[in-house]
Amino acid sequence: MPKTKLSEKQIDHNEGVASFNDWNKHNKKLEKMGLHGTDYYVRMVEELEAKVKKLEARLKRKVQ
Repeated sequence: MPKTKLSEKQIDHNEGVASFNDWNKHNKKLEKMGLHGTDYYVRMVEELEAKVKKLEARLKRKVQ
């Protein structure tokens, strides 16, 4: 069976569907971890803030 060339519109649609499916899988993974909505991003920000605090303290000790 010969392959037919897809139109630009069909290619865009297929890419959009693939992107949505990836996003959906990521959300399901987060829900299994007990995170909903922005919980994941809030947690990541808190972890990064803790790292920054720790590194700032380490720098402060090195300077003194």
